[in-house]
Amino acid sequence: MPTSSTHRTTRRCYNGHGLMTRPVLPSLFALLAVACESQVPDDPEPPGVLEYEHAYARLYRRDRRIDAVLVRGDTESRACGILTEPAHAELEETLAALDPSVDYGYDPQIDDCTWEPGAWVHVEGMVHSPFSCDFQCCPRGLGRAAVIYMLVETYFSDGRVLEIDGEPYVAIDPDQPCP
Repeated sequence: MPTSSTHRTTRRCYNGHGLMTRPVLPSLFALLAVACESQVPDDPEPPGVLEYEHAYARLYRRDRRIDAVLVRGDTESRACGILTEPAHAELEETLAALDPSVDYGYDPQIDDCTWEPGAWVHVEGMVHSPFSCDFQCCPRGLGRAAVIYMLVETYFSDGRVLEIDGEPYVAIDPDQPCP
């Protein structure tokens, strides 16, 4: 009999130990899952590089693709599109012509602006980036890029295609839905 009693005791300890670890493992997995989830933001930034922003919009670009975050009051919405070939070519040409060491930002001594611009153009690889610059108050070298970004933002915000030199300038082809 002592053998079977020892056997039962051992068996009870084994079963008890097994029951103790079973609830612990799922709890550990749940904690790990929560910890991993907290690392991921609720609303991640769009893909691409931030290239233009002001209080009501942020434009991210990856080659010809534009992802916009539009702000209206307390809400944000997303819009996506592809730069038209002429807008992309003009933007690339404008940015390629910039000197990486020059500050292309707002300079009240040069510009005829009566206010400081409220938009910023970000150019990767530039020493002084981002540049305070919007379509009306921006040095000549960077001004055309600001105009193209403004045309894209206006289209996404209002659905309007603006005119440049008396002709409609389509800068973006919408691409819905955003990823």
